[in-house]
This record gives sequence, structure tokens and C-alpha cells, in this order.
Amino acid sequence: MAADIMIDLETLDTSPYCVILTIGVVRFDPKGMGIIEKIELRPTIEEQTEQFNRSIDENTLKWWSSQSPDAIEEAMGDSNRISFKDAMEQLYKFCWGAKRVWSHGASFDIVICENLFRKVGRAIPWQFWEVRCTRTIFDIGINPNRPPVLKHHALEDAWNQAVGVQNVYNALRSATLFDGSKPTPLAKE
Repeated sequence: MAADIMIDLETLDTSPYCVILTIGVVRFDPKGMGIIEKIELRPTIEEQTEQFNRSIDENTLKWWSSQSPDAIEEAMGDSNRISFKDAMEQLYKFCWGAKRVWSHGASFDIVICENLFRKVGRAIPWQFWEVRCTRTIFDIGINPNRPPVLKHHALEDAWNQAVGVQNVYNALRSATLFDGSKPTPLAKE
């Protein structure tokens, strides 16, 4: 069975052309518990601005300055940085074959990743109908019971969101209808 992917990015802009600070990705089964596999990628910033013309926004920099010192160091620190091209290649390989791809807002992380793949000449490793949004599933009224994490730590956020999706799925799977029967998914698995 193919697993789902949860992606979280920390960036220096909110446009699809932004500089990426960190990428957190987890492979998980939304109907199971636990994480199958995870990676954190820290692409070089200079390479993104100098060779790929990625953008930095003053308002986003100002926003970052108001975050916790731990979050700032995690996102902007120089440790474990790899080339932008290598980071995109690792992300591409990790995402290939995913059943669905999730993010906390379908119009941010996923759109940026799709732009990144195009920028480095790669096909997008998912189909448009495989994109899912955690905000939507978290808004249905079931507490996702997301564990505490360091805010704006891409890998911890991706893990936190994946656990939340699993918790909501499990709550829905244990629900019953008025007649005592179990709900049947309408979407094709």
C-alpha cells in the first residue's frame, strides 16, 4: 500500500518563488498510527537567490524576527545545509509514488513545491487530485489532538500535522451513524 506524504516548509516569502529555509516531510498512513519515514532538508540559501532567483520578502523577515530564538535558529542556522539541487532531488525521490500529499493549507507548501520542481526541471511527483489540506480536515469538528512541537520547525510541524490527520481519521472510522452503521467513504480510495 502506498503511503501519504505530509510536507511543511519554512520560507523567507509567501510567494511560490520564495527562498526555502527548511523542508520537513513525513511518510505516513492516515488510517494508521505512527510515522513510516521522515526527512528534513536544509537547502543553501545563497544558491537559491543567486542561481535560481528565489525571493525574500521584508515583511516575512520582520515576522521571523518576532519568533522564538529556537525557531529562528532552527530555520535560519547554517548547520546541515545541502545544495538546493540536492535538496530538490531528495524531496522528489521521497515524494515519488505517494498516494496523497498533504500540507497545512493547500495553497502554500504544495504550490511552492510544485514551483520548485518545475524550476529544477522535474515533473511534479503527484497528481492535482492527490493534494489534501490539513486545515480542512481539522475544521470538521473533531479534535485532532496534535502533540506540542517547536513552532516553525518544518519536520516537527509535518509530524504534528500527520499525527493530527491520523487522529481525525481514526475518530471518523470509529464513528457510527444514527442507525448504528458505519459511514462509508464517498471518495474513491
